[in-house]
Amino acid sequence: MKRIILSVLFCLPWLFVAQAYDNMKRLGIREGLSSNYVVSIAQDKRGFLWFATEEGLNTFDGVQFRPYYKEESTEKQTITGNELNHILDDPVDSILWIATQRAGLNAYNYNTNEFTTYQHDHNRPQSIITDDITRIVPASDGNLWICTYWKGFDYFNKQTNEFIHYNKETVPELGSDHIWCVMDNADGTLYVGHIYDGFSILSTKNKTCKNFKHDPQDVNSLPDNEVLCIYKDNIGNIWLGTGKGVALFNPETESFIRFNDSKGNLSHRIYDIRQLNDNKLWISMEFEGIAILDLSRHLYMPTQRAQLSFIKSEDDKQGLSNTTMRCVLQDSFGNIWMGSYGRGVQFLSHEPMLFNTYKYTGQPSTDGRLNCKIALGVCVDHKGKLWVGTDGGGINVFEDDKRVAVYNTSNSSIGSNTVQAAICDSQGGLWFGSFFGGLTYYDPQTSKFRSIKLGEDRHDDVRSFFEDKTAGEMWICTSQGIYRVDMNTKKCIAHHELENNLARCLLKDSKGQIWIGFFGGGLGVYDANLNRIRLFNVGGFPSNTINSLYEDSQHRLWVATAEGLVCFPSPTDTNYKLYRRENGLTNSHIQAIAEDKAGNIWVSTNKGISCLDISKEVFYNYGYRDNLPVGSFSRGSIAYGEDGRFYFGSIDGLCYFHPEHVLQKRKAPLAFITGIEIADPMSKPISKPTIIELNNKESIQLEYTQNSFSIHFNVLNYALVNQVEYAYMLKGFENEWYPLSASNSVTFRNLPPGNYQFLINTRMHNQEWSDDVQSLHIRIAPPLWLTWWAKTCYVLGALLFLSAIFYIYKKRLDAESLYKLEKQSHEQEQDLNNERLRFYTNITHELRTPLTLILGPLEDIQKSDSLSTKDAQKISVIHQSALRLLNLINQILEFRKT
Repeated sequence: MKRIILSVLFCLPWLFVAQAYDNMKRLGIREGLSSNYVVSIAQDKRGFLWFATEEGLNTFDGVQFRPYYKEESTEKQTITGNELNHILDDPVDSILWIATQRAGLNAYNYNTNEFTTYQHDHNRPQSIITDDITRIVPASDGNLWICTYWKGFDYFNKQTNEFIHYNKETVPELGSDHIWCVMDNADGTLYVGHIYDGFSILSTKNKTCKNFKHDPQDVNSLPDNEVLCIYKDNIGNIWLGTGKGVALFNPETESFIRFNDSKGNLSHRIYDIRQLNDNKLWISMEFEGIAILDLSRHLYMPTQRAQLSFIKSEDDKQGLSNTTMRCVLQDSFGNIWMGSYGRGVQFLSHEPMLFNTYKYTGQPSTDGRLNCKIALGVCVDHKGKLWVGTDGGGINVFEDDKRVAVYNTSNSSIGSNTVQAAICDSQGGLWFGSFFGGLTYYDPQTSKFRSIKLGEDRHDDVRSFFEDKTAGEMWICTSQGIYRVDMNTKKCIAHHELENNLARCLLKDSKGQIWIGFFGGGLGVYDANLNRIRLFNVGGFPSNTINSLYEDSQHRLWVATAEGLVCFPSPTDTNYKLYRRENGLTNSHIQAIAEDKAGNIWVSTNKGISCLDISKEVFYNYGYRDNLPVGSFSRGSIAYGEDGRFYFGSIDGLCYFHPEHVLQKRKAPLAFITGIEIADPMSKPISKPTIIELNNKESIQLEYTQNSFSIHFNVLNYALVNQVEYAYMLKGFENEWYPLSASNSVTFRNLPPGNYQFLINTRMHNQEWSDDVQSLHIRIAPPLWLTWWAKTCYVLGALLFLSAIFYIYKKRLDAESLYKLEKQSHEQEQDLNNERLRFYTNITHELRTPLTLILGPLEDIQKSDSLSTKDAQKISVIHQSALRLLNLINQILEFRKT
């Protein structure tokens, strides 16, 4: 420790540097944050960010904020107070601890989505000592230390839910019961920061304590008696943030080293101290923003001056949004989050920006900013300096990304402050063309500008240059035709007036032909004496507006037109290929052309920058989501740096990038499915949809009425949000991948009950799709009447019904068969009876006649008196019998008739 302290002392005085960051972003209530007064930041084990404010708790999933408020009208437990002081993600459990100002301690289990509240109970001595919580600190054994505003601090045992109190009653030597913070040193020692009474060191073993306070007469005492934060860096230094600056505590001498400078930059209230991955100490303070102390330089380079840099409040996005910063956190992805008191959250990306821009901010400065919004002519000299012509601001000169000079009509001989064209010739001289301001030459040897007269009118409208190194001439395109200037004498040697004098670009190809692009006149090809060989115009050419010309390493001729990119395979080939939107370009108005070391063709357009991969014949398009300037790029504005940088001018600054960095392969992060939003079709329009948080769940079951829903997903690394693209598939519905454009959700409506698997894939913009796919199993339960047992009942009922039908049908068939048999039997019997009747009839007819013949004689004999009584009786019996037989026969005949 002694070596460390001495190295810090040797580093004094400090070297103070102001820092500006191009990739700074601001998030506040406009983006969904519940309050712009952010007092604490934490990241949970899933990767979600949490922000404690003075009006609610917020979680951030990489896309949107979700606020948590105290809810009086709901039975579900939420936070007990909206005014918060601090939050902590538990080092062991999946719990976020929330310190409220007057409503106790809250614990949120983000796996189960449940809140637990710990508040003071007069009838339970083991409860928390008070509900005024200032800070929550992890204990070395995995439990917690709870600081309070006026009742000391508690040790919280998470297993027993009991609080052990440390205050003036239990530790009389404690400086006071007003506590801002504590720090567990993991050796039985606690460092305690008081609100009014300095700094205490407490032994938890024997509960002895020693207190340190500010002494105006001692420069080695505390800077102030208010100690707001205590931080232990990765090599054991104890840093204190006080009401009047930062102090380093030396436990060997029990003294303090104060950090400040003559301007008092570190003399304000220090709210938070954090060491980041790069070994730098970030200090959040009141009124002065963020101070950054590079500890590695202190420890390992004691002979050099230590560099203490600042990030201060600025009106543009390169600085902080507010002067007072309350907290700092570096997330698991390396990004830095800063909470301001009054202006929301500040975000600083760890990911290097693929595209950067020199912009105009409206403020005079000498840093990496333009003094004018529109960048036009641009070039890089032989010393690596960047020269940028602007629309009204003259020429801006940059070196090492810092603006080092500005030349305009008031301090140089340039003809106009609108500089449209710029070129650095092979000898190192710089040529600038102005809008009706003529031609200006800058001599790097004398560091002076001189005006070169082209024609009688010194106010030519100069648009572009082409250096003919073989002839030692500079060709100049103007609105008054073509000029040629001798590069040695710097005198105009020729003026060529063509059929269209509005010349915008010129190129001498590898075959010695001159290609000239006109505004409104198409593209002309000429010989060395400017005799026209052929003309391409709208008769068979896409556009008459030619913005730029380029011959690549393979001697292909590229033409930037207002209606697409044209490629001639060779200087002598009149057949060309046209690239437009249907070929993959997002915009067909081409402004400038460049070729990288790999042979890829880069173009600027009215909507961004595009790269043509020649080997694949594929365009990669980049726009404002990739940090490009919003709006059109400037005609012919392109330059190359020795370090491989490309520079493209636009109406919103000068964009620069390394092509190989933009095209390098980057692994896409895995998508995180955050939740499902269910719309109730029966609810009123004002009703809020139901949101189900998934919290790493791999499956979910929905009711049949919940078959219309939206699935939300994102990547948790906020730095990559605008660079990641998604594609989804819903197996069981349509087994095809569907890409999503700038969307973090997908909606399904009226899905039938069943089992589905939702798959979501990611890729970095313009790169290959990842092999890692996130999935969610979704089961939509059927309604009561479509459940398996209901279907079983339906089947059993149907079987019973069919059985009944079959039984009835069988009975009917049996009855019909019996009826047929009976009918057949009846008919047979009837036939038999008829036969019998016919037989009887025939017999009776046969008997009737003889009987009739017999009855007559018998009656005559019976009337005779000659018969004896005995014979008469016999004859009477025979007569009666014959008569009865005859009557029977007559009856049978009558029945036969009926």
